Amino acid sequence: MNNKVFGNKTIVIGVTGGIACYKVLDLINELKKLGSSIHVIMTENATHFVDITDFEAASGNEVHTNLFHPKVNYKDYIKKNKPIKHISLADIADLFLICPATANVIGKIANGIADDLLTTSVIATIAPVLICPAMNVKMWKNPIVQENVKKLRKLNFHFVEPEYGELACGYKGVGRLANFKKITDRIELLLKQRNDLKNKRILVTAGATFEEIDPVRVITNKSSGKMGTSIAEQAFLRGADTLLLRGSNSTEPHYNIKEEKFTTVSDLYNKIKKNIKNVDIAVHAAAVSDFTINSKKNTKIKSKRKLHLELTPATKIFEKLKKNNKNIFLVGFKAEHNVSENGLIKRAYGLLKSANADLVVANDVGKMGRGFDFDTNEVFIIDKKRNMEHIGLASKSVVADKILDVILKKIK
Repeated sequence: MNNKVFGNKTIVIGVTGGIACYKVLDLINELKKLGSSIHVIMTENATHFVDITDFEAASGNEVHTNLFHPKVNYKDYIKKNKPIKHISLADIADLFLICPATANVIGKIANGIADDLLTTSVIATIAPVLICPAMNVKMWKNPIVQENVKKLRKLNFHFVEPEYGELACGYKGVGRLANFKKITDRIELLLKQRNDLKNKRILVTAGATFEEIDPVRVITNKSSGKMGTSIAEQAFLRGADTLLLRGSNSTEPHYNIKEEKFTTVSDLYNKIKKNIKNVDIAVHAAAVSDFTINSKKNTKIKSKRKLHLELTPATKIFEKLKKNNKNIFLVGFKAEHNVSENGLIKRAYGLLKSANADLVVANDVGKMGRGFDFDTNEVFIIDKKRNMEHIGLASKSVVADKILDVILKKIK
């Protein structure tokens, strides 16, 4: 953790009535050690699980529970022009954290209901809001809850999703409060986010292409699009004018990012050509098929006999991008499987040279927790001078943000 990011920052933590709320004491202690000032808002339901005085001792500040403070005569507010508490808490926050967040509070915020101090403060703040849900597995899977989460994400609220494990209710499944490393990592990202990519236009590709064998079957690969989508999300949050081109089955962005979907290699290339002349930076993270089908069938092929497919090498999109816009800052990805670190870097540099790219991000998808369909990654970034920067295993959001840091250093 970078103490410079957390130091002198004010974090307002909303604690709601989930059984995991007692765990937040450890998180408060950690954030205090990193130098942040902590203010706690506790819902009435939360007070049935934990002792307010424990949270006051941990935060060093009064815990706020009521929209109307019992010692304040609100009839005199207008005359004396005193700050109203929900507004002052909303204004002082560099970050608003709701941890744990119940289905109830998520639903209220998603629908604009402000009937207590926490929901009123959240609706009044302009600070980033990070929501950490924790609840019964069936509640988390409920389509109403998922629709509320989706709605809030589109409105630029941030989430650290619950994890799989044993739940206090006796069930086992997804609903457990995320571990604090994930939460503090996301807090760090949000606190350091700035508009350093404002006025930059970025095109990002993500996900897999599909080449049809017949109307039913396709050739594709295991790419989920998570890495490319994370880069688009972080670029958007840092102020860039972002366009995401993503495979039709790839991970959806969590924010209201401009996007177009692609299917085949030629479809992706046509969409890139249409847009690339209007961008400053292109990050080509899509997993593009190396082959196309030579003779696609118009009807479903019968499965009772052997089938021989003739494949033709597909267009190497990455190597053509600078020819479509020689002024772009071009970043590509190189995925290898179970190779040495030196071998990975050597192959990434070869791709960089062949495409006249500015950076290539390389990773080994043969290692556990890296690459396809994982939420984490480890990458090596190689530049034209063969300098290498290593980003260790971390969530793809964190890796994406660090990749953008490297890009920003290069274009300044």
